[in-house]
Amino acid sequence: MSALYPSIISPTRCVLLIMDEGVGVYVSSGRGVSFIDAYHWRESGFEEKLSDAISRSGAVSVLILNDAVEQHYRKEKVPVLSFFDKANIIQRRLNVAFPNFSMRAAMVLKEGTKLIREAAASEKDAVKGDLYLFAAVPSTEAFGRIMNAISSVDAQIVGYGLLPVESTSLVDALVKRLASRKTGIGGARWSILISQHRGGGLRQIVVRNNELALTRVTPVIEPDPENPGAWAADVSQELQATLSYLSRFGYTPEDGLDIMVVGDSLYTEPLEGMIYAPCNYTTLNLKEACDLIGIRVLERGEEHFSDALHIGWVGRKTMLDLPLVSREINSIKKPRQAAMAVMILCSIGVCGVAAYAVDEAMRLYRATVNIEVAQEQKRKIEEIYAEELKRKESMGIDVPLIKGSLAINKLISDVTIDPLVVLDAISRELQDIRLDGFEFHNTGSEPAETLSPGTTLADRRTELLLKMSFAGSVDAVKGNEELDKLVDRLNSRLEDIGYKAQVNKQLQKFTYDAAVDSQAGITAKARAAQDRYNAEVKVVRVKKNG
Repeated sequence: MSALYPSIISPTRCVLLIMDEGVGVYVSSGRGVSFIDAYHWRESGFEEKLSDAISRSGAVSVLILNDAVEQHYRKEKVPVLSFFDKANIIQRRLNVAFPNFSMRAAMVLKEGTKLIREAAASEKDAVKGDLYLFAAVPSTEAFGRIMNAISSVDAQIVGYGLLPVESTSLVDALVKRLASRKTGIGGARWSILISQHRGGGLRQIVVRNNELALTRVTPVIEPDPENPGAWAADVSQELQATLSYLSRFGYTPEDGLDIMVVGDSLYTEPLEGMIYAPCNYTTLNLKEACDLIGIRVLERGEEHFSDALHIGWVGRKTMLDLPLVSREINSIKKPRQAAMAVMILCSIGVCGVAAYAVDEAMRLYRATVNIEVAQEQKRKIEEIYAEELKRKESMGIDVPLIKGSLAINKLISDVTIDPLVVLDAISRELQDIRLDGFEFHNTGSEPAETLSPGTTLADRRTELLLKMSFAGSVDAVKGNEELDKLVDRLNSRLEDIGYKAQVNKQLQKFTYDAAVDSQAGITAKARAAQDRYNAEVKVVRVKKNG
């Protein structure tokens, strides 16, 4: 991923930079890189504060970048494998290489593989294969706290990468950009990028033939404007230690060496006089380095620290070069990826609905045109009607008077009640039940009962109260059942003529109403012989006749 991405298509991401002392929170987008905040591991409320910072970033995805000391690397040659066996064998080799680490990953080194195959071609017994870079980091308590913070926010995890690996292409990009602007740099096989990060560590990334060869992060003294040479001397010692390591990797002065130091010129310029190895030495401040690769730093603070340079470079990658996986990451990442897939399917569905809506809109437009034509026709008909009215009036015919008379007749017909129709229907359904009397009411002008919600009829309220009695010896429960059956029979017949029956008074209530009335013995027998149960059924008009 060494290509330079146009800033306009760079994704907006919240980048968490893991350091030995804590974690820094940044936002990387097409507009640039901005620093939000940094939190120490021992800070109280660490998880809540980190979740709040991620939410405040406004990003919908989170990228985790590890810049801590404890990173483990190993280069291993793997024989040529078939496509189906490669993944399983690489995973087994990783397990053997780093048995005590749960987060591991591997990537093929193209230049190293090329050298191996060239050697195999020149030697008969040499085995062809690929050169892999194996990497691993421990799953610490601090990492678990970061995952807890991410789980409490609605953000997708892009991946978990190692800063030296992901910034290897950054070193190559800087060298190429510098070579195009100045002479004396470029063409070397070895390149070193030195930068100090906000956490206090000095990060050195050594690249050989565009691939990671060595990386170190070491503590150095804090930059002091009163004594800039002290910081340069400390960095010089660390660089000399790095150069001594390079000889073990096959470095010779003939290979060529480019050294780039990013930081405040107050501290980087004295360093040049303290380096004795033959090299192309270049110093860049943060803005110059970012301008070279098209990164804009928003709200720049301390110009000496170059976290934003690495964040901007890694944050705009479509995918990491060496993403590490773990159970903690997958437990959050996979469900949210599934939710994202569902959302995409829903979006496709929305597009389909939108297409349907466009089609319906066209139909509505055509209907609107038809309505306009119909309205024009209606206007012409009304003109003809008005002319006809005038002609009738000239003949002595008062059409409005006739229409008004018909309307009054209809109104009178609508409110006229014929109780005999209702009584006839009731008499056919009484069967063995004795009717003692009835009361008929047809008063008031409020709306009548409704058959369905939203339907109100402005009729006079019509009610018919049926009064009946039962012998005291009748079982009240059975009597109530007979009363309910009567109501059902009445409703089946009254529904067609616009009435509805309901029980207004039962023989006897069997629900608890805070009082108990009980009779027994002689009193109960006397009641059975003499008293009667009274019941009532109300018949109410619910709709207009006809």
